[in-house]
Amino acid sequence: MSERHEHGFPWRVTALVVAIVILATAVAGVILSRNEVQRAAPEDASIFTPAPDLLPVEKQRQVTLLIQIRDKGKDVASNVLIGAGGDLGFVSELVLPRNLLLPTSPPVQLKDVDGPRGPVSAQGPLQVLLNVQIDATIELDRLAWVGLIDSTGALEDPQQGESTGSFPLVVSKVLAKLPKDEGTLGQLLTSLGSMAPTTVTNEDASHLLAVIGEALRTLPVRQEALPVTFIRGGASPVATAQQPEAGRLVAELFPKAPLKPGHSGLPRLVIERAGASLGSVIKAQQALARAGFGVLTGQEAGALGATPAPAPSGTTRTVVYVPVDTPAARAFGRDAAAALGLPVSVVVVDPSPAAAVDVRVALGSDVAPV
Repeated sequence: MSERHEHGFPWRVTALVVAIVILATAVAGVILSRNEVQRAAPEDASIFTPAPDLLPVEKQRQVTLLIQIRDKGKDVASNVLIGAGGDLGFVSELVLPRNLLLPTSPPVQLKDVDGPRGPVSAQGPLQVLLNVQIDATIELDRLAWVGLIDSTGALEDPQQGESTGSFPLVVSKVLAKLPKDEGTLGQLLTSLGSMAPTTVTNEDASHLLAVIGEALRTLPVRQEALPVTFIRGGASPVATAQQPEAGRLVAELFPKAPLKPGHSGLPRLVIERAGASLGSVIKAQQALARAGFGVLTGQEAGALGATPAPAPSGTTRTVVYVPVDTPAARAFGRDAAAALGLPVSVVVVDPSPAAAVDVRVALGSDVAPV
């Protein structure tokens, strides 16, 4: 595949074609949007459709978008999480390293995810890791990104943004120059097709881009890089969130986009030692991750501002806590207990008013993960 890009057809020519298609689509979108009849969407059609008598979602909280760029080798080369709205007064941008280790089973680095709709996407694991609700992910291949730069005219020298490494430096300028009209944005995303897959509908992605674009045109931007610690071993180092610095920074950037219990996506589970050995904790982490949970230790979750009440000291019996007494919450608890080989009787409602995760496991000395 890489040889075809390098020898069969010059990528600059292809990017120019992409830019022309985007421009043509934008013009057509303006014309079509003038004649388009507004249709009433189903109540559950959009994550941005507020309940009756409520303000739009972006007025209630920050809305967030993860933008990823793939390089010629098809690895995810650059990642920025953007947040806007909630009357915060600035646009938040968090730059994530490509070799960031995600809480998946088996663990994968951010650069190796399958894509927004693949078996292992970045959105769910990143939500768990950062404790931030991510509303959507848009992934652009290198040619689509270069085409957007050319079509928007956001950069005086387009070559400055063509390197995937320069993406965080210019992403704000490019998104601010996107069309303001949601209909035109939808036509643009349709024209990009497989070069810009998303986790949501084109309508939702267009609305999110319009909200972020307007914020970038009118508000200051605060961009920070996630503090990480590098673990060396193997061919290249792996990055893990450096605590407590990472937790504090994420909370400052996204104070109005916390990940709440019952969210969509990978359920967030925190393990706390309550008499269990370190070896038992590791085995429990593996068993729970295989069962479909995003698993963090109490120390990791606490640094990210999401530690529930600590387990009673001296506990030897494992307890699985859920935040509320609902069928959905109890189902998560039952699944966690089953993954640990424990009866459903160990599942109880968390008495703490600050319960902030889908499941909390106080791991005692009685656990024997299967």
